[in-house]
Amino acid sequence: MKKFIFFLILSVFVFAKILVVNSYSTNDQCGIPQLQGFLSVMYQNGYQPNDFELVFLNARQTPKKELLKKAQNILKNISKYKYIVTFDDAAFKLVGIPASKKNKWVYFSGMNYPYDLYEKNFNLPKNIAGIYEKLYIKKNLEIFNKIEPISKIAFFYSEGVGKILKLQTQMELKNSVFEKKVDYIKVNTLNELKEKTKKINDNLKYTLFIPFAMSLKKGDKKISFVKFKDIYLQNIKKPDISINMFFVKLGFLGFGGVDFYKMGMQLGKLIIKHSRTHIIEIAKDSYFFINAKRAKEIHFILPEWFIKNYVKVIVND
Repeated sequence: MKKFIFFLILSVFVFAKILVVNSYSTNDQCGIPQLQGFLSVMYQNGYQPNDFELVFLNARQTPKKELLKKAQNILKNISKYKYIVTFDDAAFKLVGIPASKKNKWVYFSGMNYPYDLYEKNFNLPKNIAGIYEKLYIKKNLEIFNKIEPISKIAFFYSEGVGKILKLQTQMELKNSVFEKKVDYIKVNTLNELKEKTKKINDNLKYTLFIPFAMSLKKGDKKISFVKFKDIYLQNIKKPDISINMFFVKLGFLGFGGVDFYKMGMQLGKLIIKHSRTHIIEIAKDSYFFINAKRAKEIHFILPEWFIKNYVKVIVND
C-alpha cells in the first residue's frame, strides 16, 4: 500500500503541468517574445505543448481588484503544478512570490524591479531563480552620444511600471557621465503629459526623451500607453530612446534594448541546466532597432557606421 501511494504521488508530480503566468496580453510585444524563446528551448529538450498551462493576466488593462482576484484564483490550485514560470514583474509579484512561499519553485524572466529589493520587502525564500532584465540604457546613450552629443535627457515616468523603470535607469546610470544629465519628469494625467511634452520640445537644452510614463489617468479611468502615445510623437520632435520593439512598432524612434526572445531562451536554459538551484542571472543579449520613418519625420540622421555595425532591425512604418 505504501509503495502504491509513493508511486501515485510520483506519477502526479511527473505528469503535472508547468504553470506559465504572463503579466500581459497574448499579443504583448514584451512578454510574448520571452514566452516564445522559453518554449523553443523547452521543446528542444523534450517538453511538449501539453506540458504547459498558459495564463495571461493582462495587467496593463485589468483593474487592480480584478487582477488580485485573478491571481487569488490561480493560487488556490497552485499545488497541482510542477513549478511556476512568470514573465515580467506583475506575474512574479502577484503569483510568483505567494507560490514560492507555498514551497513551489518559481522561475522568472523580464524582472525590472531590483531583485534585492524584492528580497528585502517580501522576505523571499531561496526556491526562486530567473533572469533579471537589463535595460541597456547606458549602452544606448553611449552610442547615441557619438551620433549627437547629449546635453540633457527628459525621462517621463508614471506610477507602476514607469516608476520601476525610473529606479532601474538610475541604477544603470549610477557613476556614469549621463547620471546628472537626466531630468526625471513625473506625469499622472493626460493633461500633464500634453503640457510637459510641449515644454520639453520647446526647450533647446533637451537632446532626447525617454517615454516611460506608461499608464495615465483620465478622471477615474486608467489609460493605456497605446491610447496616448501620439501625445509624445506629435508634441516632441526630438529623438527618443525607447528600449524595445514595442515602442518602435508604435512609431517611436527606438534605438536599442534587451532581446526579449533570447532572454526567454536564457530562462529555458537556466531551468534545464540548473533546475532547483537559486540562481539570478542578468539578461545577456541586446540589439539595436530603428523606426526609419520616425527618424525622417524628426530629421534625425542615422550615420552609415551606426546602421552597418549596430542596427539589427529597421522598421519603415
